[in-house]
Amino acid sequence: MALTAVTGDSATAPDNIVLNDKRESMNEAGVDSVNYPHAAHVKIYKCVDCHPSIFKDKRGANDITMKKNMDGQFCGSPNCHDSIRAFPLYQCMNCHTKMKAAK
Repeated sequence: MALTAVTGDSATAPDNIVLNDKRESMNEAGVDSVNYPHAAHVKIYKCVDCHPSIFKDKRGANDITMKKNMDGQFCGSPNCHDSIRAFPLYQCMNCHTKMKAAK
């Protein structure tokens, strides 16, 4: 998983994290990388709301896939995008940087 620097406290945490390690499956789905706005989430949540219960705070330690998200893991957690607090997972363009043209 390609990430910006990940550290242990919110003062030095990355503003954005680009998730693009699943290139092949993203290409098959017709979407591009995910630009995760970490800074926006830090304004709403405390670090312990997500780390380490939903996401491990170590680069490459989370094997995030859409299947796992849809199964209630990671971004699809009941406290995240499977809740009334956020937009639903099927709104692809809210996370993926762009849709790829259909062939």
